[in-house]
Amino acid sequence: MTAAVHPKPRARYAAKRDAIMSAAIKVFAAQGMSGFTLAAVAKRMDLHPVSLTYYFKRKEDLAAAVLHDTMGRFGEMLTQAEAEPSPPNRLRIFVAAYFEARRRITAEGDIPLAPFSEIYLVEGDQSKALIEAFNSLYVRIARLFKSPDMPWMTPPRRQALARLVVNQLTWSDTWIGAYEPDDYTRVAARVADVMTGGLAAKGQAWPDLPLMPLGTPDALNDEVTRDRFLVAATKLINREGYRGASVDKISAELKVTKGSFYHHNADKDELAVACFTRSFDIIDQAKRGAADIEPGWARLWLTTASLSMHQASGESGRMLRHHALAAVPLAMRRQMLSRFHQITHSFAGMISDGIADGSIRPVDPLLAAHAVMVVFNASLPLDPRNNPGSTDGLMEDYLRPALLGFFVQ
Repeated sequence: MTAAVHPKPRARYAAKRDAIMSAAIKVFAAQGMSGFTLAAVAKRMDLHPVSLTYYFKRKEDLAAAVLHDTMGRFGEMLTQAEAEPSPPNRLRIFVAAYFEARRRITAEGDIPLAPFSEIYLVEGDQSKALIEAFNSLYVRIARLFKSPDMPWMTPPRRQALARLVVNQLTWSDTWIGAYEPDDYTRVAARVADVMTGGLAAKGQAWPDLPLMPLGTPDALNDEVTRDRFLVAATKLINREGYRGASVDKISAELKVTKGSFYHHNADKDELAVACFTRSFDIIDQAKRGAADIEPGWARLWLTTASLSMHQASGESGRMLRHHALAAVPLAMRRQMLSRFHQITHSFAGMISDGIADGSIRPVDPLLAAHAVMVVFNASLPLDPRNNPGSTDGLMEDYLRPALLGFFVQ
């Protein structure tokens, strides 16, 4: 009788580690760093938490491992792209590689990609190496745009575009489920087409229109208002995620007591919904303000540029970033995603109108609308740490390539 063949210990270890990583990424994506624990990962796998400590001693070790794994896979995508001499082709190959990875996750059960939205919240011994690896990843992405034939691709522009590319690709996780895996190749090509070719039809000028002021002006006194709670909560959720922005931290941001918090707000969930609603209201305000502008390209430009400058300056309070959805309760996330998708369809209609009047070149309207949503939502100062409210260079180094094509002179 032939003896049974058992997996080698090393193979069993690797398989179990991969299973833990896959479960951990799902927990990390669903609950954020604040809700990420070994116990939560073990529960998803129907294991005792102690069994995980053989592979990862602490939750920070596991969180860092899943993020390093995702960065390593991004690195493999970049290696494919870097072999190309042409920057536009490098970008196309990078985008295609990302959507191929997404296809394998959906169709073949590959380990999911971890979200980067809360990478700065990983603490402990792992933090420094993790941030260094993350920054190195952005440097590599920025180099995709570098060419001696394009001297206008300055370091600030390359860095801004690198950040935009990552935001565009990772935001696709929220809408790619509407497409069949066999269509991901086409999706990648259309997304890359918007990045490289922009939206304006040939011959359309960069509009010279005054931007719209958006949001509600700050009160001139020290009164603590509901709107100030919304602005403070939005700021903290953008920075620390939904779970990290506690009632205590929101209250401390405004220098008020928890009693004052509950005087103005029912609870944190209700406040978070109100923060999203306020963000949607700002987008609606911009769309209404530009509704009568013709042609469609000018209307799209005015809406997107005004929202982008509002988001970058921080005046009257920023909108909630897309990644704030990462760790909100599931029911709330579905509700907010539904509203995001409604607004995306509204932008798709705006783009379709521009295609019809000839001012916007033929593109996939819905995929282009997803891209536009990210352009203004992810708009931040080009030097956010040293100059957090500055919009210097934003129009030239971020908005212009984002809307006219990344490689525009």
